[in-house]
Amino acid sequence: MLILPFLLLQAAEPVGSAVPVPSRPAEISAMDEGLADSMVTVTGRSLRSTAASLEQCLARQCPPAEDIAASMEHAENQLIAGQFKGARKTLIKSRSRNKRYAESLPREVSGLLQFDADVASLLGMPDYGRIATFDSIDALKAGLPADDPAISFKRLAVADVFLRQGKYSTAVHMYDAVARRAEESGWSEVQGAAMFRSLRFYALAASVNPAYAYESRKRFAALRATTDPATKPMRDAALALTVKLRLISDKHADVDKIMQELAEVKMATPVLIYAPPVQFGAGSSAEMLYVTPTLSKDQWVDFDYLIAQDGTVRDVAIAAQAPKVNADVLALMQSSLEGRRYVPLDVPADSAGMARRERLMLVADTAPVTGTRLNIKAGLPKLMTMDLTSKVKARP
Repeated sequence: MLILPFLLLQAAEPVGSAVPVPSRPAEISAMDEGLADSMVTVTGRSLRSTAASLEQCLARQCPPAEDIAASMEHAENQLIAGQFKGARKTLIKSRSRNKRYAESLPREVSGLLQFDADVASLLGMPDYGRIATFDSIDALKAGLPADDPAISFKRLAVADVFLRQGKYSTAVHMYDAVARRAEESGWSEVQGAAMFRSLRFYALAASVNPAYAYESRKRFAALRATTDPATKPMRDAALALTVKLRLISDKHADVDKIMQELAEVKMATPVLIYAPPVQFGAGSSAEMLYVTPTLSKDQWVDFDYLIAQDGTVRDVAIAAQAPKVNADVLALMQSSLEGRRYVPLDVPADSAGMARRERLMLVADTAPVTGTRLNIKAGLPKLMTMDLTSKVKARP
């Protein structure tokens, strides 16, 4: 079973935001060498098949690990089919059956709870998503040794939640605590991830307030000074971040010229540097589209595209879409996707690049009405994205 990795677009990304789902490393780089030169087709079991498997599993009172796996596989298929509420219902039921097994199945239960949190966020339920993310780390702590690096990795996800809520001091404190613990324990990969997250915050803050510039430069130098091979992706990401911020801060920047600074950086995993801004709100400019929260319902499109070796995007095509996607929304999504620039790819010289499939969707958060059980749409919709690349393969 492949659990869909969600692509987190931080505040630095002009195209919007999304939430991450834990995934195995193989899923992050799910495409083989040479795959980008072929057409892609959806693989895996059908929605009907996974529904039947889950039903049969429950009928025979299957072990908790099998229940969790079958539930997550079916929920994943429901997401792909656009059945977001159905996916969440599947996960909530599995959560109620299996949360109590965290001590014996910490990783499995944690993954289930995080998946539930992320689907809730896609439905505009950030408060529930935050609480479920906290539950996911509690599941790991229930069954893993206190010194297991997986717990520290999960703490970074919790800190990300605080950051999205505007609790910056708490988030940075958690990032730094994880970095110190990782350095003491020799977990270089965890250390690099924590250092990059705190750097990203200060770099973004410095881009709008010079008072943060010194701290940003200090953290950049500290990360770039690390020498362990495990932290190299984060050192490269730090360099890419500086380029990204320049492109964001200067709307008239020469994208091609600035991207030349990354010519010697090659990354096996796609790292987004720039995307044309997508703005949803009242305005007279041709780049802006007024979108009400109501209009955001069932507005999703799956795109196939190719990231070329130089990081440009080519061959954008619609793979699937919701039945009634607003034409202007679709045009803005496609335009932003076509204008993206990634860090140059580390692929074979004769490769055309890397094929991707990605869902872009509008999501409007909800908020409870005081004194009732009702939720109402709160604020303008956000553009979020879900990586479906792990669900495609090369066609012979």
